[in-house]
Amino acid sequence: MNNDETRNLDSEAGTASVVDMHDAVKREKTLLMAGNAAAGISVLVVSAVILFVAGGQLFSNANGFSSSIYKSDFYSPEARPPLGGEEEVGADVAWIEDWMSDGKKVYNNCVACHQPSGTGAPGQFPPLKGSEWVDGGTERLGAIMLKGITGPFTVAGQSYNQQMPAWNALNDEKIAQVLTYIRREFGSLAEGEDGIVTTEMMKAAREQYADKAGFWDEASLKAISADANLPGAKVDLITGKPLGEEEAAPEGAEAP
Repeated sequence: MNNDETRNLDSEAGTASVVDMHDAVKREKTLLMAGNAAAGISVLVVSAVILFVAGGQLFSNANGFSSSIYKSDFYSPEARPPLGGEEEVGADVAWIEDWMSDGKKVYNNCVACHQPSGTGAPGQFPPLKGSEWVDGGTERLGAIMLKGITGPFTVAGQSYNQQMPAWNALNDEKIAQVLTYIRREFGSLAEGEDGIVTTEMMKAAREQYADKAGFWDEASLKAISADANLPGAKVDLITGKPLGEEEAAPEGAEAP
């Protein structure tokens, strides 16, 4: 094995100098580990400028981190945009809009048969649009919702031999809402008829037909007058309160 590479020839010859060797080592630049190279002066200058500018912006606009930065003495909110219509009645949505919206949600239980458009499925499920059962009074519709109906029966000149289940598990309010939605959305209402069914009306219908056993058939339903309406007061479409009902004056207030 050749050991020439490991031999120090200068030392063997007696010519090596410790001082010379130390000087040589001092002249060598220190090699840093990867990723630990020293940053240049330009990088340090740019970083200092960024910190100085950012710090100035922060402390000049933070207002000592007070909550007042979120408001101003000169702030004035924009006026609420109008909801449309000739006259805007207050900021609240009219009662009828909420009533119809809730009725549409209940109607989601009906779309599988009667379809979102209320046109039904020819030969299978009867339509609501153009149906004499919808266009007439409210009593027949309320009776059908509470007790269901079984065929054969005729709707818009076409015969159906289906069975609609009773929906009496729904409370009076939800039945009133969905009947209002059906009548106003799909019905051809007579002039002056608003199509409204109220909770009070459905409560009266539930009491009236509490002893009715089984489903309705066409003959028994036709015994109810086509234009018969469920008992109950008409309501104001804006407030939902019975027409003519005056708000009670606050205690101690003088009557106008």
